[in-house]
Amino acid sequence: MKKYYSPFKEYSKHKSFHPFYRCLRGLVRLFFPKNEFIWKTEKPAENEPVFFVCNHTKIYAPVYFLLQKKTVRPWANYYFCFYKECWQHLKNNVLSGKRKKLKPLGFLLTPLIVKTFRALEPIPVYHKSSKVMETFEKSIFTMEEGVAQVVFPERTENQVNRYVYEFNAGFPLVAEMYYKQTGKKLKFYPVYCAEKLRTFAVGDPIEYNPDVPMKLQRKQICVYLQDKIKELGDSLPEHEPVLYG
Repeated sequence: MKKYYSPFKEYSKHKSFHPFYRCLRGLVRLFFPKNEFIWKTEKPAENEPVFFVCNHTKIYAPVYFLLQKKTVRPWANYYFCFYKECWQHLKNNVLSGKRKKLKPLGFLLTPLIVKTFRALEPIPVYHKSSKVMETFEKSIFTMEEGVAQVVFPERTENQVNRYVYEFNAGFPLVAEMYYKQTGKKLKFYPVYCAEKLRTFAVGDPIEYNPDVPMKLQRKQICVYLQDKIKELGDSLPEHEPVLYG
């Protein structure tokens, strides 16, 4: 039996079809600006997993990747894929303070938000240690499908250069798990989105090294990618970066 990807259960027995999301995606694509995607490094081989690490901007970079004809699966917070968890997040973290009066609207929109996120088939990011392995399992499932993926790992504090905030250092752990399962070394490709220039630039990747302890390496990988994104940004014509947050 063929197994199809699902962001909210182990797998699906049938390939999902989401007509509303397809129509919405097509409509957004009509109005989204055209962008140049520049490879400033050697492109990965046909059978090699593609793992992009990109600056977040506001929503521009995530929307760009979601609109690609060839699927690029984004990492996204898990709670947007589950009704109860999504409503709890909206109620407690989004619709508080001056936005309290919008809670009824948020409650009504929760099913639409969840259905939309399930349709875009993200890799659900869990933050609790008891569930985090599910994130990596979904990521490896994606690699085995031959589908590219992208993570936007910026925090909302501690700006490390002109272009990005410090990266959360959880995502590199997937490389260790992938190596243990397959014996293959995963590469992380830095991507800089210059929204004002309508340009995406991809730089030289960093490859997982099984001889370096993961506790040390995950930090090294993040620092390398942060620095590479700065290098990519500096290589482009002068522009104003769009920061996350």
